[in-house]
Amino acid sequence: MKNYIYYLSILFATLLVASCENELPFNLKENPPKLVINALLNADSLTNTLYLNLTGRESTTHVKEAAIEVRVNGKLTESLRPLPPQTDNDNQCRFKLTSHFNPGDAIRIDAFTDDGEHHAWAEVIVPKRLEKIINIDTLTVPITQSGYTQNYLRYRITFKDHSNENNFYRLIVDKQITATQYNDEKGEWVTQTHHDYQFIAREDIVLTDGQPSTGDDEDSGLFDTAKNLYGVFDNTRFRNDSYTMTVYNRADPLGYSSYVDNVQVVIRLSSITETEFYYLKALNLIDSDAYDETFNEPIKFPSNVHGGTGILGVSTEVSQTIHIGK
Repeated sequence: MKNYIYYLSILFATLLVASCENELPFNLKENPPKLVINALLNADSLTNTLYLNLTGRESTTHVKEAAIEVRVNGKLTESLRPLPPQTDNDNQCRFKLTSHFNPGDAIRIDAFTDDGEHHAWAEVIVPKRLEKIINIDTLTVPITQSGYTQNYLRYRITFKDHSNENNFYRLIVDKQITATQYNDEKGEWVTQTHHDYQFIAREDIVLTDGQPSTGDDEDSGLFDTAKNLYGVFDNTRFRNDSYTMTVYNRADPLGYSSYVDNVQVVIRLSSITETEFYYLKALNLIDSDAYDETFNEPIKFPSNVHGGTGILGVSTEVSQTIHIGK
């Protein structure tokens, strides 16, 4: 087959794959490499990471020498060089950002390669932070999955939408299991915290984009739709109002045979940018069993990077911690 491409931009990597419909001839000379900026910043974090790559024929290539400049409301706050490699075989070009961001700030990031061949930039506005999570109600209930019924913890999360705006959000359910394990390399017992972000959202009308289902629906195979793995949603169904969202997860420390010291669940509600919303919706489809690149149309990922490709996103969040115990 001749060289044909369809271009996809994804977090940490940008891939070029073959498309058999509406084929366009590919000429490497007419399609020079582009600088890829990938960063999903959290305004509530003290450190954020930005990744740089170059597009390639079949996969991304690494940037060897580069720099970035960070501006907040037009003022230069950081000029950065790449972090040292984490391992001997690690060639990923990454930067650690420590600038402080507030809701309403205009963030601009410029990326340059040292050879002067590439300059790409992106600008985003930090979204408003939700005022608070009004309430989280929990209850242990039986859930059936793939013919098996087990106890799950149900969370009913109530919050209020920002008024008179088109808003975009993300739900993160962070189960944190702190356990004591024996480290063979150190020859001693160490305490580590493991994170599990899986949750079930099939019954919630907002998280399923108006298509709630049950365990019987999933087992029947009649509702083969993409799951909202990244927990993104907008305020279309509850604009200017409060909403109670329902999700489930296994709150016990299943899978950890070591001594468990503590289990807690951190519920995070993030306000995200529109570009990040559509980017994560595309990832939902790519990472879902419902998507087959052989039969489905190619997915186009959004990009807000000028002079290159990729995504720069920023979020603010509110959170609440639920202590489960051992």
